[in-house]
Amino acid sequence: MMKNDILREYSLYIIYERRLSEKTRDVYVKEAEEYLGFLSSSDIELLSSTPDTIESYLKWRREKDDIDERTEGKVLSALRSFFTFLISRDRTEENPAKLVEKPREHFHLPRVISEDDVNELLSSFPSDDILSVRDYVLFELIYSSGMRISEAVALDVSSFRPEESTISVIGKRGKERLVFIGEIAADALSMYLSDVRPKLMRNSGEKAMFLNRRGGRLTRQAAHKRFHQATLRLGLDATIHTLRHSFASHMIEHGADIRSVQEMLGHSDVRTTQIYTHLDTASILEYFDRFSPLSGHPDDDRL
Repeated sequence: MMKNDILREYSLYIIYERRLSEKTRDVYVKEAEEYLGFLSSSDIELLSSTPDTIESYLKWRREKDDIDERTEGKVLSALRSFFTFLISRDRTEENPAKLVEKPREHFHLPRVISEDDVNELLSSFPSDDILSVRDYVLFELIYSSGMRISEAVALDVSSFRPEESTISVIGKRGKERLVFIGEIAADALSMYLSDVRPKLMRNSGEKAMFLNRRGGRLTRQAAHKRFHQATLRLGLDATIHTLRHSFASHMIEHGADIRSVQEMLGHSDVRTTQIYTHLDTASILEYFDRFSPLSGHPDDDRL
C-alpha cells in the first residue's frame, strides 16, 4: 500500500472510528508521515518495525528537532495509535511502540502569583474606559472560576446564571461543566452585561459575552495582548494562564479539597490537579526557610 493511501486511511480512522478531534488527527497523521519518511530513508519496511526501530526514530527526532521529554512522549503516543490502526486493518499483529517506555518528564511547577499581586492587577484597570472595564471583568472571572482563556472568550451571554452565580462552560473535547464564581466576580459580570456590553454591541443578534471594540467576539489573542499590557505596566511576570494556576493554588492553600478543585478546573485526571498540592508544599517550605529557628536563615533575628 502506498504511503499516501495509508495516511489517508489513517486520517479517516482517527476521525470516524477513534472519534478524536481534527487537531489530534492532524498531529497524529503528521507524526505517522514523519515516521514513514524516517523508515524510507533508513531502508526499513514499515511492517519490519521493532522496538529498536522506534528507539532509533526517537533518537533521530531528538537530534533533528531537539524535542524534549514531553514532546517525545507525544510522538510515542502517536506511533502507538498508528500501529493500533495497522493492527485493526490486519496489516500487522504487534505494536512495537507499546514496548518502548515513555520518557520520564521533568517535574515543572506552574507559575503562580500571590493574592496581593492578583488584587493589585485587578485594581489597575481604569473604571472610566469601557474596554478596560471589560478586561477587568474578564480577568476577574478567570481568577474567580479558574476557567481557561479559551473557555472564557467562548462564553455566550446565556452561559451566565446570575441567580445561582454559576456559568456553564464548554471545556476540552466539548465537555460541559458548571462553575461557581465568587460574589465579586458575579457582581462585576452583572454590571458588565447591563452597563458595558450594550455600549460595545453593534449587532443585536450577537451572543458572545465578551465583545471587542467592533462588537464581535473577543479573541483569545486580543485578550492575551491586553493582559500583557496590564502586567507590563505593573512589572508583573504573569500570563492569563497564571490566573488559572493562581486560582487553583490559592484554593488549595485555603483548604479546598483536591477533588473539588479538579471539578472546578475541568481536569479529567486528578493527577493533573495534584500538582497544586506540590505548590502548597513549596509555599510551606518557603515559610519554614524564612521564619523557622531550625532553618538557619540569616534574616531570622531570633538566632
